[in-house]
Amino acid sequence: MKMLGNSSRGLLLTQKRLLYRTCIIPIALYGFQLWFFKRAPTIKNITELKKMQCRAALWITGAFRMSPSEGVEAIASLIPINLYLKKLNGRHHLRYATIHPSHAINTLLDKHQNRNQNQHKFALANLTNKQISKLKSPIKDVSKRLNEIKDEFDPYHSIFHPSLRLVDHFSSRIVFHSPALSSDEALFEHSSELNLAFEKVQKSPNDIAVISDGSIKAVGSATAVAHVWKDNKVINKLRAHTNNVTSLEAELMAIRIGLISAFENAEAHQILVITDALEAGKKIISSGDQYLQKSIISIAEKIQKFLSKDSRNSIHFWHCPNKLEWPRHTLVDKETKSSHTTPILPEKNLFLFSKKKECDLILESWQQSFKDSKKKGQLFLEFKDDNEKVLKPTYSKGGSWLLYIGISNSVCARFTCMMLGHAPIGEYRQRFFPNIPIHCPCEEADVKTREHIFMQCKLFDSSSRPRDICISSFVEFIIGNPTSFCFDNG
Repeated sequence: MKMLGNSSRGLLLTQKRLLYRTCIIPIALYGFQLWFFKRAPTIKNITELKKMQCRAALWITGAFRMSPSEGVEAIASLIPINLYLKKLNGRHHLRYATIHPSHAINTLLDKHQNRNQNQHKFALANLTNKQISKLKSPIKDVSKRLNEIKDEFDPYHSIFHPSLRLVDHFSSRIVFHSPALSSDEALFEHSSELNLAFEKVQKSPNDIAVISDGSIKAVGSATAVAHVWKDNKVINKLRAHTNNVTSLEAELMAIRIGLISAFENAEAHQILVITDALEAGKKIISSGDQYLQKSIISIAEKIQKFLSKDSRNSIHFWHCPNKLEWPRHTLVDKETKSSHTTPILPEKNLFLFSKKKECDLILESWQQSFKDSKKKGQLFLEFKDDNEKVLKPTYSKGGSWLLYIGISNSVCARFTCMMLGHAPIGEYRQRFFPNIPIHCPCEEADVKTREHIFMQCKLFDSSSRPRDICISSFVEFIIGNPTSFCFDNG
């Protein structure tokens, strides 16, 4: 991979990271489930994988070979390989909940998980507690994970078959409306079109509008609210509560209760669904996500019945983002967020919530261990983003630091060296090469430190000096001073 780019030319940072994640990681981790399970000896394999990822992080960022591994990986937005294995393994366990009842794996699980009547003689249900305690097998981990979720899946339900889905039969009568762009002009135009559509529906005696919204509370509970409009007034206010669901499932629940109420009106021909989560409506129509079966199947069948009843019947989904501040939707949004949910007894998690909860815990574990770790580098600099929040390591949405320094290989390499304190300056040489001169050529500092370069050194452009500790200010300085933190100016 080294021939594809280095610290000054070749592939960009984001391209190198994408290449590593899509081409190298899948090959290196192929079949890891066979050796990565509880009580299995994994130290040797994980050590080799850590070395591989460290080399990849150095290649992506262009940092020194002796740079702190955890610091370089965080800047390159690469989650530690042991946590990544834990994340993949958890998803692998959850996938067994979606397999067909006749699958051979089901014969080895517990009785309450076994969907196949014929159990294997060595199934977990047939083992004693002593035998189970001594058992080292991925099946044991799978069984434990499946006990934590409550979803039941039907892989061969007709609503998921190609040519039988709603989108295959009623694509012309299920319409989605969203702003063409995210600009203020496009939002204003979309708002005007939404007002006209809503007024037209309210004037028609056979049309109904549903305004829905779902919200997740901090305690893990969710609230879904839907207002059903007809003849310029709210004819029905609906509210539902649940827990251990994702925000997408909460939005789906809000759309579901609103549509079910609208379908009760036998004279309805056109239904307007106004929501701030248009993706939830698309999930219902495409029926492509089997992980949302519990939320999709019931409402999809009712939509199919409604559209099949009369060729004039249609459903229009309108996207109403909170930024639009459409008054009627804002009213529903406030009711959703201000409603007090009744206490719900603890219960098993739904599939997507369990998946999200595990990812959140892994990310939190990474951020906490990184905060307390010495392997990120003793001189690692903390920066804030444009919203005055301290940057924390993450692997989603391009990472925390790459969004700012991924504009060029040179900028990333120099910024990474500066951030880790492993740059060709006196501060670094004083620690590792004390026999080399460490003073600054401007002759105003006995030791050429990062603080001196940014705030005092006359060899660099003073107009681009950092104004605060936001990362964007330091990136501007490095861009404006191409010789900073590079060997040419050592």
